[in-house]
Amino acid sequence: MEATAHSSGAEPRHLGALFFQRVEQLSERTFIKLQRHNRFEEISWEDFGSRAGEAILGLYSLGMRRGERIAIVSENRLEWLCADLATLAAGWPNIVISPRLSDSMILRLLGHSQARAVFVEDEIGVGRILNLKGQLPSLAYIIVFDPSTAALPNTLGFDALLSRGRTGTREELQRILEAVHEDDLATIMYTSGSTGEPKGVMKTQRNILANIASGAPITLSKPEEVVALVLSMNHLLGRFGFHKSAATGRTTAVLEATELEVDLESIQSLSPTSMTLVPRVMEKIWAAILAEHDNQRQWDELERLDRHKAERSYLSPGEVKRVEELKGLLREAVKGALGGRIKYVTYGGAAMPPRIMRFFELIGIPLLGSYGSTECGGVTLSGIGETKPGNLGKPFANIELSIADDGEILVRGPTVTPGYFQNPEATREVLDADGWFHTGDLGAIEPDGSLRIVGRKKDIFYCPDGSNIYPSFIELQLENNPFIRQAVLLGDRRPFIAALVVADTEKIAAELKKDKASLGEREVEEALWSHLRRINERLEDIEKVRKIVVMKTDFPETVRSITAFQKVKVDRKAVEELYQKEIQQIYESK
Repeated sequence: MEATAHSSGAEPRHLGALFFQRVEQLSERTFIKLQRHNRFEEISWEDFGSRAGEAILGLYSLGMRRGERIAIVSENRLEWLCADLATLAAGWPNIVISPRLSDSMILRLLGHSQARAVFVEDEIGVGRILNLKGQLPSLAYIIVFDPSTAALPNTLGFDALLSRGRTGTREELQRILEAVHEDDLATIMYTSGSTGEPKGVMKTQRNILANIASGAPITLSKPEEVVALVLSMNHLLGRFGFHKSAATGRTTAVLEATELEVDLESIQSLSPTSMTLVPRVMEKIWAAILAEHDNQRQWDELERLDRHKAERSYLSPGEVKRVEELKGLLREAVKGALGGRIKYVTYGGAAMPPRIMRFFELIGIPLLGSYGSTECGGVTLSGIGETKPGNLGKPFANIELSIADDGEILVRGPTVTPGYFQNPEATREVLDADGWFHTGDLGAIEPDGSLRIVGRKKDIFYCPDGSNIYPSFIELQLENNPFIRQAVLLGDRRPFIAALVVADTEKIAAELKKDKASLGEREVEEALWSHLRRINERLEDIEKVRKIVVMKTDFPETVRSITAFQKVKVDRKAVEELYQKEIQQIYESK
């Protein structure tokens, strides 16, 4: 059986129904371009639709019923994309889990969600889940993507699952799709790190479509539209990009080795019309482009003239002409390096470095960012028009913004979560009776309606993958180490976690059997890292401290103080203001 569904003609109520509508409309057109080493394998809408339909019917044949949860623990691959869309379409709320998480965290997430089935990548993934299965009474099925490990005991191969699905009928598939409603739970996205109990953000089918639509009708993309996703599908933004493609009918290229190394030649060969990435990937792309031909010298000249204009408020006619020449040269260089058709780049997960923002603003290729969260989805869009520091753009058409009396940013709209899975107490803390979500951010709404953030009400860091961590917990781990007297964590909306630390040089000197006065900076840092590596082993991947700056003196009380209840309090805003040089050293150095 060719497991695709027929459109009923009604307005689709959920992403899965809309996807199968696109399958009928687009048929042989390319949906996915999946990088395999030096080439891209192309999968048509019809082929992908058949696989998704077979996966749905295969899971249904196992006895999976609407509302039962299914987890996906894998890195980017075609089967991941298929499992995600199939589970969403059939009404099985899915839980996307990065395999980089520790076994203990995977156990907590699978246990808390009461997952009945789990997709894993390969033999290693199977082994990890089998070791945990005795503590997971709800888990009945382990389905493995890699065909070479399909014969493992107590597992079902993905190809075997599709084979089971081929025995189903088109009518069965249609009934499954039609049973899914817009207010059904679609996915659970966990946001907490190793601190505290997992918080599963619930997203309904309505939430997913509303986030894609952003208050406008969902229309069919032009045939030539190609988006390149240069990030993991376990990343909130990467998954959103894939869902948007499934809804709008655009071709999607998924690159391998994402976020680790960027192959500019692969991007150039794709000739995408847009790209979605995180800032650290853009930094690598930008550096690679500047290293070509005369681009670095031209940018240095343009940046100098741009700075002169800001300082003097004018440029001579000759300088104005030269600025326009340089803009044109660099615009063509960037377009050429990215395949010649690039219209815009979307990013998220961290702040884009100001120099890169200004570079792309000057050459006329928009970098589009969005303020938002796992709970709220995209709230505002920035990068259109002049970029002002701290300004996060205007809200999407289907989003309401308000500022509470204490300055907290409140968000309301169809993209906002109905709450945390099986955690009514945490839900009541963030969602009030009028449907406003309390973000924990402090901000102001400008006269033009745009949003500006001024601080944080809650001491939580937003991480690039969409998860949240509690910096005070990690600071405590650091300060419990004998070599570290004081520590202040960095990393909110930044590419990785780092720390400013005050070393206990007396203890380091004693450990090294040296006089304190003879200690060199390198010796101190090496001693700190010998202990930091052991601390990092106890933390989740996203929480690990990647860089440090060793401070010469203790932090002033305006930055780090002890409360009347003997708790350490760090003023994050004061840290940003007082230690700009050190922060720049960490995040702008190669």
